[in-house]
Amino acid sequence: MKLDYGTMISAYPLHLTVGTIKKPRIDDIERIGFDEFGLLEGFLTIKPKDYYAKNKGEPVSFWDSLSDEEKESLPMFKAIEQDQTLQFFYLKVFRFFFEEPVDYASGFFIILKNGTELDGDVGQDDILAVINENQFYQLLTIFKQLCGIKVDDDMTNIPDSMFKNAKAKALYEKMQKNQSKIEANKAPDLNYSLPNIISSVVARHPSINYINVGQLTVYQLLDLFNRMRSGMWYDIDQTRVSVWGDEKNTFKPEGWYKNEYDKKDS
Repeated sequence: MKLDYGTMISAYPLHLTVGTIKKPRIDDIERIGFDEFGLLEGFLTIKPKDYYAKNKGEPVSFWDSLSDEEKESLPMFKAIEQDQTLQFFYLKVFRFFFEEPVDYASGFFIILKNGTELDGDVGQDDILAVINENQFYQLLTIFKQLCGIKVDDDMTNIPDSMFKNAKAKALYEKMQKNQSKIEANKAPDLNYSLPNIISSVVARHPSINYINVGQLTVYQLLDLFNRMRSGMWYDIDQTRVSVWGDEKNTFKPEGWYKNEYDKKDS
């Protein structure tokens, strides 16, 4: 489910049939801490094979001990059902994004009506929605978009019929495995860390400062940062043309308001 640009830059929450999803503000993140938020973001993209990767000193990981058939039948939703640690962290994720109380029981995330006490007796009338497996993945997709995380199709679910033959499938899987290794070994760019983006925007924006930046949603901040960065290059290009001319007509006057969102795989 891809959200449209207007929905993304709006600060108002998303009202869905399963509950109300808030768009996290910088204040919300500072309240729990950037490290904690980074941890929650990690659980939006992690896959079972990554979560169960072999720890140092272990002879074999839980994932490697599974047969291919067992791996296929253990998507993240099922892994959560079998692992209390995963239940704990995904419950934190859902409670961070939902305005309503959220609980986990019998293999499902349960969205409760506002005012329901989690420690009290919860009845059928207190339940707003029960999140099934399909809804779980849709919600993760929404959460990721609200955090500015690129959303890729789950390539592990490509049916065999999409491949021309077994050799094509094997080649594709090899390419995916190599790409995963590259991504795993890639060091994070600190220039694009959330605290640094906040600091950069505050330093250059004429009216946003450390007092009011907390009112921006994560996506609003990232969108503003990208607009400011594009605007800087536009100004440089405009100055170049005004001094040296533009014989090849490469300068685009409308470039400062160019729509970049719909060109991205968000």
